[in-house]
Amino acid sequence: MFERFTKEARQVVTRAVEEAGGRSDSRIGNEHLLLGVFADDVLSHLGPGLADLRRELDRLDAEALDAVGIDPGLIGVETPNPPTRERQRHLPFTGAAKDTLRQTLREAIALDHRHIGIEHIALALTTLPASDRATKVLRGLEIEPAALRQSLLEAMRRAS
Repeated sequence: MFERFTKEARQVVTRAVEEAGGRSDSRIGNEHLLLGVFADDVLSHLGPGLADLRRELDRLDAEALDAVGIDPGLIGVETPNPPTRERQRHLPFTGAAKDTLRQTLREAIALDHRHIGIEHIALALTTLPASDRATKVLRGLEIEPAALRQSLLEAMRRAS
């Protein structure tokens, strides 16, 4: 499947790995794929940028810690170090992130595309359940996944 990924789509996955490592997360999830997609200019028309997504993810982390009685300020929820390749280590993908990457292929096939690009990763991220952290990040920034999906599909139709 990865042989179908464009160079840009591979860069999204690489950035997701870097984002997870930079956040000291132990696994690569859909939220990291979302950060990887937003690191590219494909979704710049939406308004929020990568820094906004990172802040929203930090807010969700702090909220989760607070819910179990841990003061987020004591452990420094803010991402202390921006992601770099030097700190990159092998991190496994979550089952949900693996499913999302498989969904990218289904998105490409449904559109009769032979390649998997950033737009297919973005489309796959719009199919996640409301409980997924990537969906929560989008909604926290007032981006509805269904509206994003329609916007992406319309842009792809206009481009072809």
